[in-house]
Amino acid sequence: MINSSDIINYKKFGFDWEKYINLQKEKILERISKFSNWRLYLEIGWKFIFDTHAARTLPWFVPESKKLIFHSLKNQIEILFCVKAEDILNDRQLSNEDISYTDYVMNLLKQIEKSVGTRPHLVINKIDTQNMFDIILEFEREFQREWYRVRERYKVNWYPHNTELILSEDWFGNDDHIPLTKNLILVTWAASDSWKMSTCLWQIYLDHGIWVESWYAKYETFPIRNIDLNHPINLAYEASTADIWDYNCMDEYHKKAYWKDSVNYNRDVEAFEIVMKIAHKTIKPSNFMASYQSPTDMWISNAWFVITDDEIVSIASLQEIRRRKWRYQQMLDRQEWNPDWIKRCDELEKKCLEYILDKWYNLNLELE
Repeated sequence: MINSSDIINYKKFGFDWEKYINLQKEKILERISKFSNWRLYLEIGWKFIFDTHAARTLPWFVPESKKLIFHSLKNQIEILFCVKAEDILNDRQLSNEDISYTDYVMNLLKQIEKSVGTRPHLVINKIDTQNMFDIILEFEREFQREWYRVRERYKVNWYPHNTELILSEDWFGNDDHIPLTKNLILVTWAASDSWKMSTCLWQIYLDHGIWVESWYAKYETFPIRNIDLNHPINLAYEASTADIWDYNCMDEYHKKAYWKDSVNYNRDVEAFEIVMKIAHKTIKPSNFMASYQSPTDMWISNAWFVITDDEIVSIASLQEIRRRKWRYQQMLDRQEWNPDWIKRCDELEKKCLEYILDKWYNLNLELE
């Protein structure tokens, strides 16, 4: 699952990993304590078991950080693991190795269960019953044979914009409610764009129908909210999501509410409207989620506070953009991916170099 080329053994420190783990865990427990008897759906951004992107971008970040945090909380959690029907149909390639999407997901589920000590539920999102449903059913059977609980969620047109239709029995109300027993629900994923937030909002809507109070937050590493939009770390994150056309942007909701700048990314900003409409329609005014004024308020994100050397992480981020471009080129050579993703990396690399050379003139751009 993890190729040796995905890991870089840096000799220089740029990040205090121990302080980071302690700080993230502290903030998660603090968020849970806001309403100890209610259910928190915590969306886990980026890679759950082994975050190689963060380790390459933040020298001495521990790739297993999330695993270390949540293993210590294993008696308090359940896990929803999201996949997307389109990825099943397209046999989406998520590894440099020759491995099917089904096998990749199966391996991840087993790793999570072994590492965290909790067997996940598998949630299939955006199912279209008119589009090769037999392939979806066979995918489900593969996991049911291994005794995984599989849940289906169907395609929602115009999500997240048509909130009146989405918050109705014809859409969110049409999916089955997942029975859960714990108060901390981790919602993670096999790959980008797996509809994790939608899964959380759907469960909150259905919880409300059975008189269970629940709310939502996000565990995020990137983009880093309290640095420059064009800081190399944030540019490297954009390069890593070029294949799904994500981009970083300023959180205008946060600016309006607090008069402070905050970096977010497009899909969170675009979805914030539906998050708050759900909050106003399906939770009590006393619910902490009702206090959110911006997408940034949803986040538990503390990476910037433990960066120890901005110069080192900036150089590492430049190298990560170049690595992403090289990987996209490999896939393009196999006629798998889009040349526009390489063009996007070229633009990001140029911005990154300009930022670094403007801040550290005559800097040696090699990182041992």
